[in-house]
Amino acid sequence: MADEPDLVDVLVADHDELRTLVSTLTTPDGDDQDPLTVTIAELSRHLVVEEDYLYPAVRETVPDGVPLANEALAASAQTERLAQHIEKTSHIDTDRAGLMRSLTDAVHRHIETTERALFPRLRQHCPPAQLRFLAGQAMMAKRTAPTRPHPHDPRTPPMNQILTPGIGLVDRVRDALSGRPTKPNQL
Repeated sequence: MADEPDLVDVLVADHDELRTLVSTLTTPDGDDQDPLTVTIAELSRHLVVEEDYLYPAVRETVPDGVPLANEALAASAQTERLAQHIEKTSHIDTDRAGLMRSLTDAVHRHIETTERALFPRLRQHCPPAQLRFLAGQAMMAKRTAPTRPHPHDPRTPPMNQILTPGIGLVDRVRDALSGRPTKPNQL
């Protein structure tokens, strides 16, 4: 039981994947959007899982966790708005390279802040059994999470947990119909 991953382990693995994905981002040549769309899909899934499981756990168990979670949630929403803006820009837009650098920077800031400010405090204050339970919930949620940024959707329980699976289903149908890659193994 002690070797089962906990929520922090699951999210650190996501962070490692995101680090790898954003390191491959360059201004796409021609119409090759695959690295960007996969990065945005992974980022979208990851941020939703944090909104559904990490931030509520921080609010509930960490002393002064409410402002920490609210600050992280606001930063996540800003990153999601940036990803959505990038998706809407043309690959020939002259500002696109700057936007992609901004996204890379935002992802790195998110990872550093979360791993430095939230994870140690969560592990200190949240019971290990609860963190392992949340890991299982997070892994299941990631399978049904949206693959596109939805920065204006509800961000806190219970509405986010009610609406997110349906939004994720719509995204996955759109992805399948358009052939949009959403996983690193599709690159």
